[in-house]
Amino acid sequence: MTQQHHQRFFSNPKEILQASDPHQELIASLERINTHNPPVHTCSTGWTFHGFYTGPTSIAYLFHRLSELYPDLEFKQQPLREWCQEYLNLSSHTNNSPPSPSNCGIANETLAHLALTAVSQQEAGLVKQLCLFGPSINSTQDDGSNEWMYGRAGYLYLLRLCRPVVRDKSHSSTASLLETTIESTVHRICKVPQPWTWHGKRYLGAAHGTIGIICQVILSKPSVAPSFENIISNLLDKQFESGNFPSSLPAGNDRLVQFCHGSPGILLSLRSLQPLFPRLQSKIQEAIEKAQGDIWERGVLRKAPSLCHGLASNALALDDDQQLEVFLSCLCSTSMEKLGWMKVKGRGDEFASLYTGEAGRAWTWAVADRRLPRTCIGYNDL
Repeated sequence: MTQQHHQRFFSNPKEILQASDPHQELIASLERINTHNPPVHTCSTGWTFHGFYTGPTSIAYLFHRLSELYPDLEFKQQPLREWCQEYLNLSSHTNNSPPSPSNCGIANETLAHLALTAVSQQEAGLVKQLCLFGPSINSTQDDGSNEWMYGRAGYLYLLRLCRPVVRDKSHSSTASLLETTIESTVHRICKVPQPWTWHGKRYLGAAHGTIGIICQVILSKPSVAPSFENIISNLLDKQFESGNFPSSLPAGNDRLVQFCHGSPGILLSLRSLQPLFPRLQSKIQEAIEKAQGDIWERGVLRKAPSLCHGLASNALALDDDQQLEVFLSCLCSTSMEKLGWMKVKGRGDEFASLYTGEAGRAWTWAVADRRLPRTCIGYNDL
């Protein structure tokens, strides 16, 4: 790949740099995670605990989802579900701050660890514990946060994750509690006067903004979709001529082509939402195609190729198979080594984690390998 680049992105090579085998690249990602960030808790590992965003619980979640996609695959002679448990065990005895209305999203370690333990061990009692945080999270005495990463929208994802645990009739009371908690969380989010804000700003993107909130609300309770039609339509009107979206309003510079704050996250969300907005079908499709044109031109980012702000999620935003192959060839091990991406983060937990590093890249390779819908794990994959 050429080293010529804009301040934020490399020039798109627009051709496959080299053929890559998605399955081999997936295994290579798992090897790097396990070699540089093994499931041990030492000072040198430098673990931080931020739920499904960074840290061992985020890696455990990758192994859990992969165990569902590859039920017979063993990694280093050990089933993937056992690797999930090993990484999950790392935060079993940490003293995490309790969830609050301002810290209850996918990055909350207590909630994410509880939800994943419930799912991986099929423990309905833990689902009940997760729900019991609902009244404080949805308190009307604290405005709190409503976005995906730290707020109630992220709590909705964790609740939705637990639905399969309580499908059996013997868990009907817990299933009812789970749905009641989802309902009350949706209601609490919808009660907030528009526009939603985070730290005083009107964010639009997937991580902290309007589209991330709407995506989690509607995926959790599809029947509320019609009430968001005008908000979605107005958001689409904010698209830059380039195809990108502002990170917040009033609109600033057109520069962040990444999942958390730009068109890739909005596009991935629109894919999930489009079937539920029949009157906006053509408008949504036009916005998606326009955004994909820009991602194709400016999406090979200089930042380390993560799901949150890098090439791993930008690749998932492309519908064209040939374009995806080009982006994947930029993501493969050889390309990353040539560009120095392997050294950018050193070997801290961000290098290995789900939304900042190797675990997210592994997800992208699994999506390509299994030819799955191009969704983001921890966001719109359920």
